[in-house]
Amino acid sequence: MFAVPAPAAAWDARATHLGMVDRALLESALHLRWMAASELQRGLFTPLRIDPRRLSAPERRMLTAALQHGGLEALGGPGACPGLGAPIETQRYCVQGDLWELPALQWLQVGVLAELVPSARAVHHFVDRDDPLRRDFSDPQSRPGLLRLRQVRHNGGSAAALATQTGFSGQGPSVISFLRDEADPLAPPQMWRHLELSSTLPDPEARAHHLALALVGLGALLHVVQDLAVPAHARGDVSGFFSPLSPSPGDRGLPFAELARLAFGRSALPGRPTQDQIAQARGIPVAGSLAEHLFGGAAPSKEPGALVLPEGTGYEGLAVFTARRFLSEASVPAPRFLDDDLTPEAAAAELLQGSRLDPAELEGARLHPWPAARGYVQSGTGRPLAAFDTDDDGRVRPYVDEAVYREQFVHLAPRAIEVTRSLLDWLWPTWPELDFDAAAGNLDFMVPPGLVDAVVLVLRQDAAGARTIVRKVALRPGERNRVNGIPTGLGDGERAVVVLRARRASGEPLLLEHVLATESKVYPIVPAPYVPPPPEQAAPLEEELEAEPVEPEPEPAPEPEPELAPTTGTKGQPGKSGGKTKGQPVEPVPSNGGQARKAESPPGKPAKAPGTAEPTSPAQPAAKGTTSPKGQPPAEATSPKGQPATKPPAEATSPKGQPGGKAKG
Repeated sequence: MFAVPAPAAAWDARATHLGMVDRALLESALHLRWMAASELQRGLFTPLRIDPRRLSAPERRMLTAALQHGGLEALGGPGACPGLGAPIETQRYCVQGDLWELPALQWLQVGVLAELVPSARAVHHFVDRDDPLRRDFSDPQSRPGLLRLRQVRHNGGSAAALATQTGFSGQGPSVISFLRDEADPLAPPQMWRHLELSSTLPDPEARAHHLALALVGLGALLHVVQDLAVPAHARGDVSGFFSPLSPSPGDRGLPFAELARLAFGRSALPGRPTQDQIAQARGIPVAGSLAEHLFGGAAPSKEPGALVLPEGTGYEGLAVFTARRFLSEASVPAPRFLDDDLTPEAAAAELLQGSRLDPAELEGARLHPWPAARGYVQSGTGRPLAAFDTDDDGRVRPYVDEAVYREQFVHLAPRAIEVTRSLLDWLWPTWPELDFDAAAGNLDFMVPPGLVDAVVLVLRQDAAGARTIVRKVALRPGERNRVNGIPTGLGDGERAVVVLRARRASGEPLLLEHVLATESKVYPIVPAPYVPPPPEQAAPLEEELEAEPVEPEPEPAPEPEPELAPTTGTKGQPGKSGGKTKGQPVEPVPSNGGQARKAESPPGKPAKAPGTAEPTSPAQPAAKGTTSPKGQPPAEATSPKGQPATKPPAEATSPKGQPGGKAKG
């Protein structure tokens, strides 16, 4: 009896993929930008409806299957509304017109799940091992006949394709082909089309319909992107997806994905950043194009018609990072005979031949322990690249075990979340600062450089949400532009809307919309520039508060001093003069034999000792006719009723800046 196999997939769609999307949305500026540009009317929790009557047949089949198999229960949908005679309780899932209704956030999640309906869609989630920019890929280690058979059993392939040998056999269209596929309803070209219609169509229900479909397409794209953080996907390793998971003959899948699902689930993914780290990165993409997020500055492919990357920011793309630094289940090097006399470094260099790892990972790699029957292949930094043991023939055999998988999770899951967050912020960048003059109907802003065919569409939106294009203004990128003719004199509920439409330097479309208020206003960029928090002052310890008194050095006998006037506390009680206050450090003793320099000062005029600066903020001025023993400021002299006897002059200072000194009385 064969166990029922799971579909061949990478990260678990309901756990790991959705957990990554959850984290990325919290760390991105998407919700803030939507709310700021819509007068708080559109955000991640805004309900959106999809009208099945507006869908093509492939789109309707895709959405129906995704909602049925993904575990998301939408409000309404075809057949959700019962007849007129049905009880009211049965109509709670009914939406007007049998439409599907979900919040914007959940339409994004529907797209993540729809990308594996059917599971054979995972075929275009791979990258060629030797040339990541090729439009197709090939697994050099797979056996075509066995792979066709497993594809039929696991992913619902047809028996006819197996018999005619036309089914999947370890090669097919790569991620590059998916990014350009015009026919796939979940591919980026359709996502861009829906985004433009979601801002420019007159009917508000049609705009919501297309925005929901754009989010479904974005969810599918994020699924593909996150799969490139799986070594088997990034290294074109199809065979790894049919690895045995247990002794049961039919229990096959990808151990990497299964361990991630069991170890972390949806909410315990590793690498959670601090709030300050999130604030620093929020809203800032790590790369300038979709392709650069995935492939960075990969060397151009020699294949005709291959993807050519524009000059980028130097970011190492997710697929390139994964493929060059991590080994997958079936892409480990072949077993080799190794001489025990080799050094650990030489043994690792020989074992890793043909691994296609980055030279930075191979430099300093070693086998530990060595010589030994089993152990780990470690990089120069000590990270385990693979485990190794010895087979029956005496060959050293590398493989990936659970310890290596967990090390891979720690590095790859946070990077996949970072790229997901970055794509959200790149897809909806911030508007530049907008200076809107409602009385004159003018809008001034700095157009970002590098945009191609940039225009602003000026629309008038009535109280029912219907939009009409009133102007189309060409923009000059890299300069400050003024858009005239913004509708004025709007009635209740009416709004002016501007839509920025352009192409980026990398060729991808850019669509941004902004609803303007009825009064003049300056709209800042969102989010505001990051300001680091002030450093926290460490609280002093109790021992530090209680400072020890300083023992003065032996001094010559001081000159006789006149008697001090009796001093009192605030309520006429005897007070201490020049004593130490609890919790305050003792003032240092002057270095001139314990005697402060004498200073003279007429009443109300501060005295200045030779060679010293003017005192800035005296703490306790000495009363006229009193002196400060040992250079300490005395308490204020008072009258018998507790009032100050005289107005104290400013305090004199000693040559060392110490308070005190005898006032000439």
